Amino acid sequence: MARRSGSRLQEQLLELLMPPSRRRAQQLSERVRPGLAAVGRTHAGRPPAEIVAALEQVILDVGGTPDRAALEEFADEISAGENPFE
Repeated sequence: MARRSGSRLQEQLLELLMPPSRRRAQQLSERVRPGLAAVGRTHAGRPPAEIVAALEQVILDVGGTPDRAALEEFADEISAGENPFE
C-alpha cells in the first residue's frame, strides 16, 4: 500500500513534537526502525531475497524474531524502489 506524501509529512511532524521517552526508546520497534529504514535506502532495486536477508539481520541484531512473511512483503516494496520504513 503506497503512502501519501501528506501523511508522511504529518508523521514526521508528530515525531518532532513528541517528547523523548526512555520507555519508548527501549521498545524493539523503536530500536529496529533506523536499521530497517537504512536497508530500504541502500537495497532499493535489489532482488527481494537479498533484501529479506538484510531485513532479517537487522531484526536479529537487536534481539527480535523476524516474521518471514512480513519481511517478504517489505522486500517486494523495497525492490520496487519504495521504502516502507520512511
